[in-house]
Amino acid sequence: MNQKPLSAAYEHMTNHQLAAAAYAHLGDELETLRIKAVIPEKTYSMLDAQFVSTLNRIISVSQVWVGEYWRLEYLSAVNVLRMAYAHIQGELTNEGKYAESIISNKQVLAAHFEALKAVCGAHGIDYQTILKRNQIAEDADSAAGVDLEYKVAAIDALEVLLATQRGRQIRFWGLLKAAL
Repeated sequence: MNQKPLSAAYEHMTNHQLAAAAYAHLGDELETLRIKAVIPEKTYSMLDAQFVSTLNRIISVSQVWVGEYWRLEYLSAVNVLRMAYAHIQGELTNEGKYAESIISNKQVLAAHFEALKAVCGAHGIDYQTILKRNQIAEDADSAAGVDLEYKVAAIDALEVLLATQRGRQIRFWGLLKAAL
């Protein structure tokens, strides 16, 4: 008498072939059991999905905040250079306009730092670590004040980014543009 198991017909098949055979025999419980008997069992281990997701969101918030920081620094430098160029050319007629623009940039930059501090504090994230990892010194001029409208918009945007899955950073830019 032949002692071969009934699943022997499937032993030589690849996983792709086994999957195709399983699909072909859906509803046939006996044949499905024979196919399952030859499928190699594996166990996988990985980091907790919630941990990985949260870490990815913290990294995303950091990257977005830093990108916006450098954009704001660039805009501030452009305003200073415009004023210097106008002065060099002897065309500096309205110093107040340039000064207001420079002060406004300082207020937005101070608000950008304040928003990061607030969001990090609310979520137990060390904001100094974000600054250190990106070689940014907290040098915002608080004497100029803080643009509260920008700060609120930036906090809202960072909170949205921390609460959603990776890939939804576009909304951050829309919220900040609305504030500016």
